[in-house]
Amino acid sequence: MVPKLYDNIVDVLSKDAPVPFAFIGTNMASAHGRERANMTDYSPHDVVHELQIFREVLFSITRANGLNLDKHCAEVIGRSIEEAARESVSGFSEAERQKTSDFIATLSHDLRNPLHVASASAQLIQLKTADPSILNLARRVCKKIAEADGMIETLLDASMRHGSMKLKLSLTSFDIMTLIEEVCADLPLFDQNVRVFGEPIVGQWCRASMKRVLENLINNAHKYGDVLEPITVRAYREKELLLLSVHNEGPPIPREEMDRIFKRHQRIEDVSIKGWGLGLPYVQSVAESHGGTVVVDSGPGKGTTFTVSIPIDASAYVKR
Repeated sequence: MVPKLYDNIVDVLSKDAPVPFAFIGTNMASAHGRERANMTDYSPHDVVHELQIFREVLFSITRANGLNLDKHCAEVIGRSIEEAARESVSGFSEAERQKTSDFIATLSHDLRNPLHVASASAQLIQLKTADPSILNLARRVCKKIAEADGMIETLLDASMRHGSMKLKLSLTSFDIMTLIEEVCADLPLFDQNVRVFGEPIVGQWCRASMKRVLENLINNAHKYGDVLEPITVRAYREKELLLLSVHNEGPPIPREEMDRIFKRHQRIEDVSIKGWGLGLPYVQSVAESHGGTVVVDSGPGKGTTFTVSIPIDASAYVKR
C-alpha cells in the first residue's frame, strides 16, 4: 500500500489541487493499516514509524535532487502523512480486534467437539449401570458439560457479532476475465451499460467468492451510482498483483461514511435503498483472506471506484 500512498500524494500535487491533504475520498490509509495487521508482525508504533520514515525519505529525496518544495506542497505532504498515520492506526486496530475475535470464535468452536464426546460418554454410562452413586456422578458430569457448552455458545455468539470469521477459500486456477464476462452476462442491470477493460489474467483464487465480490460491487455500482452512466469494470496486472476495480459515476460517498461502509449492517445513511449491509464487509473479507486489500476512492466529479488488490497466486496467503 505504501507505493499507492505515494502515487496519491503525487497525483494531488501534480494537479495543484487546493486540498489540505491527500487521501480525501479514499480509504487507502486505513487499508494500509489493515494490510500491516494481517500480513506483518507490526505493532501500532511500527505502523506510525513506517509512515514517519516514508515522510523523511520523501523530503530527503526532494532535497537531494534540488527540488524546492513551496510551502503549500510541503504542508500537503506533511499533513497527508500525519492523517495517513492516524487512519492507518485505526485500520490496524480494527483488523487486530477482528483477529482476536476470530481466534476466540475458532477456539470456542473447537472446544465444543471434545465436550460433545464427553457428554455422550456420560450419557452412555447412565444407560450401562444401575449403581446410584455412578448414576449421580454421570448426571453431574452431564450437567457441568452442558453449562460449559452454554458458556462457549455465548462466547461464540459474541465473537460472531463483533468480529469477522476468516473465510475458508477453495483455490482453483482460472482467468479473471472469463469470470467478469460470466457475472456481467448474468446480472440484470435494467439496460445500464457495463464496460469491461482488461486482458486475460490467470491466477490462483477462490472462484466462488470472487464471483460474489464482483456481483456485490457491480450491484452496488448500479444501486448507488448514476444509472444513466456506464459502470466500468477493469482487471489489470501490477507486478504480482491482480487489481480488479468497479467504477460508477454519481454522488460521492461522504467522507464520514468511508470506513463505516465496511462494517456489518451499515449503509450510507442518506440513500433510501433497502439492503442488509453485508456486501462490502464480505468483499473486504474475501480480499483480505486472499492476502490483499480493498480500496475505495470517491469524490465529486470522479465518481466512486472500488479496487480489490490480491496476489496473482494467493495460495501462500490462504488459510488451510
